[in-house]
Amino acid sequence: MVLLLSLSLTLSLVVLLGAAAMERAAILGRINGANGLVILVALMVSAAASVIVALLAGWIDGWSTLLAVLAGSALYHWAMVKLLLGGLQALASRIAASDRAKSPSR
Repeated sequence: MVLLLSLSLTLSLVVLLGAAAMERAAILGRINGANGLVILVALMVSAAASVIVALLAGWIDGWSTLLAVLAGSALYHWAMVKLLLGGLQALASRIAASDRAKSPSR
């Protein structure tokens, strides 16, 4: 069970950090476009996969494990949303402020 949960957590972290890196590169490159669509899709895929992992854990170990994995997954995804989106928003604000400082005043 520990191997299953560790593997799913590692894969989720890789997907979410990869999506955050793509968003960061788009912000630094000043690319306008989907604005957060990559991270949103990555979070949705990760959350859906964690429900499947919770169901599998519940099938192997019982209802208490299912509920524990679901609760842990919810806390994990909430924390990742706060950390990743907070960092990306701060970066976007810094880039926008530097762009406003460089542009001529009207």
